[in-house]
Amino acid sequence: MLALLKRRLKQSLERFSPSPLGREAATAGRANAPRNALDPAALSRLGASPLLARVVVEGFLTGLHKSPFHGFSVEFADHREYVPGDDLKYLDWKVYARTDRYYVKRFEEETNLRCYLLLDCSQSMDYGTTGVTKWDYGCFLSSCLAYLMLKQQDAVGLSLFGDKPGMFVPPRCRSSHLRQMMQIMMRQKPEGRTDIGTSVKSVLRNIKRRGLVVIVSDLIDSPEETAKAIRLIRGHKHDVIVFHLLDAAELEFPFAGATVLEDVETGEELEIDPAALREHYLEKLRETTAYYRKAFMESGVDYQLIDTRNPYDTAIAAYLNRRAKMRG
Repeated sequence: MLALLKRRLKQSLERFSPSPLGREAATAGRANAPRNALDPAALSRLGASPLLARVVVEGFLTGLHKSPFHGFSVEFADHREYVPGDDLKYLDWKVYARTDRYYVKRFEEETNLRCYLLLDCSQSMDYGTTGVTKWDYGCFLSSCLAYLMLKQQDAVGLSLFGDKPGMFVPPRCRSSHLRQMMQIMMRQKPEGRTDIGTSVKSVLRNIKRRGLVVIVSDLIDSPEETAKAIRLIRGHKHDVIVFHLLDAAELEFPFAGATVLEDVETGEELEIDPAALREHYLEKLRETTAYYRKAFMESGVDYQLIDTRNPYDTAIAAYLNRRAKMRG
């Protein structure tokens, strides 16, 4: 019974939306805070576009004081345009003298990396109480990461998944590829249940070369089965980073008074007293995230819990750290 209640609480939170008054109260503490240029709610009102993804990523890179790019291969391949934050020791001054533009020596290791974005499009992602849903956040985060990957001359692909494998876009390394992937994400409507295990097995059949797999999901599935599926990816020698997206209401359980929660993926309803269950829910949430951290760390998987109120720079920095480890 406890396990069933746990699952119902965990999933039914995805559909519950506080009243407009409750939503205003939840954000009142942030109303006077300085607006960050990477704020998800502010950016969501502008609409997703490759240009906006570029502005966010370039703005983030400009603010870097130390380059995350290191450990280049010794085998020189060609050049790529300098990105703010790159290590200046890799600048090719002879090329600069001829062209009056900054270029970084690109090495063979960089030309071989393929990145695969696995984006959860299940119904539970279509939830948000802070001006942006987890789906919106995941789509724009994926777009920013794709832009950054292409900027680094990496090939990037996209795979959508829910209760079954969705659209798969093979990796490409050209600027027009970002627009194609963004169009696919914008046409997709979150639907169905989450089955990470089945989806991962299907995606692995489409991944022909070793690379970096980036999973963007709320992980609303069995933690044990989820960890098993992601360990399977590692078993195929891929590097993996997981971005675990959660809404503020899922992290804080702010509900008050008699509340009816609905499981968006099954339609089941459950009437609860939030005050009586809040501590139990939060404890179960802590246990679940701790389980993920431990299981992924033991498998060599990077894990990043993301509050969808937070700017995108946390996730971008986590990706760059993983990318740097791969080159080290």
